[in-house]
Amino acid sequence: MTNRENIRKAERESLNIKDKLLEALRVSTPEVFAEGKVNWDKVRLALGEHLDVSSEKFNFTWAGKAGAVTNVVIPSKATLRSVEKESVKFDKSENLFIEGDNLEVLKLLQKSYFEQVKMIYIDPPYNTGNDFVYKDDFRQPLKNYLEQSGQVDSEGNRLSTNTQASGRFHSDWLTMMYPRLKLAWNLLRHDGVIFISIDDNEVHHLRMLMDEIFGEENLVSQIEWQKRYTRSNNTDGFTTVLEHILCYRKPSFMPFLLDRTEEADSRYSNPDNDPRGPWKAMPFSSQATPAQRPNLCYKIVNPNTKKVLTPKRKAWRSSKEVYEKYVQDNLVWWGSDGKASAPSIKKFLSEAREGMTPINFWSHEFAGNTDTANREIKELFTENVFETAKPTLLIKRMLELSTSKSDIILDFFAGSGTTAHAVLSKNQEDDGNRKFIMIQMPEPANHQSEAYKAGYETIADIAKERIRRVLKGYGDHKPIDSGFKVFKLGRSNYYDNLFEYDPDKSAEENDKAFKDYLNKAQKELFPAKINEMDIIYENIIKEGLSLNAKIAEVKIGKNTAYKVSDAERELYISLDEKLSATAIEALTDKEYKEKIFICFDGALGDSDKANLALNLTLKTI
Repeated sequence: MTNRENIRKAERESLNIKDKLLEALRVSTPEVFAEGKVNWDKVRLALGEHLDVSSEKFNFTWAGKAGAVTNVVIPSKATLRSVEKESVKFDKSENLFIEGDNLEVLKLLQKSYFEQVKMIYIDPPYNTGNDFVYKDDFRQPLKNYLEQSGQVDSEGNRLSTNTQASGRFHSDWLTMMYPRLKLAWNLLRHDGVIFISIDDNEVHHLRMLMDEIFGEENLVSQIEWQKRYTRSNNTDGFTTVLEHILCYRKPSFMPFLLDRTEEADSRYSNPDNDPRGPWKAMPFSSQATPAQRPNLCYKIVNPNTKKVLTPKRKAWRSSKEVYEKYVQDNLVWWGSDGKASAPSIKKFLSEAREGMTPINFWSHEFAGNTDTANREIKELFTENVFETAKPTLLIKRMLELSTSKSDIILDFFAGSGTTAHAVLSKNQEDDGNRKFIMIQMPEPANHQSEAYKAGYETIADIAKERIRRVLKGYGDHKPIDSGFKVFKLGRSNYYDNLFEYDPDKSAEENDKAFKDYLNKAQKELFPAKINEMDIIYENIIKEGLSLNAKIAEVKIGKNTAYKVSDAERELYISLDEKLSATAIEALTDKEYKEKIFICFDGALGDSDKANLALNLTLKTI
């Protein structure tokens, strides 16, 4: 008789967060369980004075919060499908671009990337009344996504907006953000950090939301970024030149800010034997144009070549008086041959170490601005394909503060792909090996936009093409020897995951409909025209292996199988209809001891299942 306890179905869904929380509670506080369930009276006894039972307490709530909290713990039954033709160096790269609803994708990443991400940056919709807002339906999440990703009228205008006339204007935005930030918290390392760009409309609500998810004691800073440069206060009212960046860390005794002494040493040298020690050359050109800063457009003479320089595209960084002081202090550098086309200013290692304490005001000269971002987009595309991009310099400042050379960086509102661009650029600068995970909804481009007219139907298309062009090299920027894998969110390969519950029917009616559906579906194991790699990747993500796991075709007896291995785990998958006697015998060998083996349920008889289950972890499809 088959030992059914040792034979399980292949995983059908993403991590069940509710089960993980209960498991952690059983390990830490087993006494609060009674007959397999949490006993609230025992919880009260265990927590004692730390449990607040008063009726008057500070509480942050909104219409729809209960649904948002519920949405976090509902697993995803969707899958990720690899798209090699849209990738660059698919088999070699460890960078990921995932096209799909970020809520479903974040759920799917929970097993594989739990507490592995060092830095998250997101630039979510600002809720101005016109931005696309994700309308989640936790009862039918994938159907909702597939419908939502094509929500445009005949002119390409978005149908899903959150207007200020809505009675739930702020509530809808918070309901969208809560589950995504909660799932992001799970993915951050113990010393991880998240940066979130936001404007005045929701910064106060976002801060309260982050205090609840991350803990108010884990607010690192509210950074004010000078997104726009203005020469004078020449407006009758107020003008907004700042955006906010909230920075929170994971609760940890370890600081997320890095000790950069060793890394900094490698970037500083002393080619002219300056007695003040090692230094590096900083450009004297600013991000401002001559039109913006005419007072910083004076003539400079190279003392070695006698060539007179006048700013054309970028103004100088400082006034003429400051520059002359730099000359007197031997701080101006014209290159090792003295013939540089523009001066640089020495920045000494000793000064850098003294100035490592971050400040919460980032000027446009320090972190770029919207003009910088627009120039980067136009330099890459010539057309203005994206109007709200962030400058790569802004993201690189975050990378410099919080990441080492081999860390994972996540952006689940990837937009035009600025974060991926910044990671690739930073790796090129310091010979790093940081990996990015970008997630972007295939949000339709407006049919009247330059992007759509240039052939980009979705925002995700723009981001992918941007990454390809950065890798290829553009303008004065050299090619980058890297790549990225593209995956797309899609329906599961398993029939039992494709049934859609009708929210208008009772639980009993849905259960009966589900049983009828399965009876009809038993004739086929999978939907027609399946792709073996789709099934393999569904098992990879739902078993919790990395999307960068190595896949190799192997022979087990007379059967073909796939060996999937990452740094810590490996599993075997056979998609043959029947397993031969030679394969069954091979699988009883110690080579497969305690390994995961997945095959069709009908590929093995009951006695063979029982025998194999004694040697390995057998899962059936």
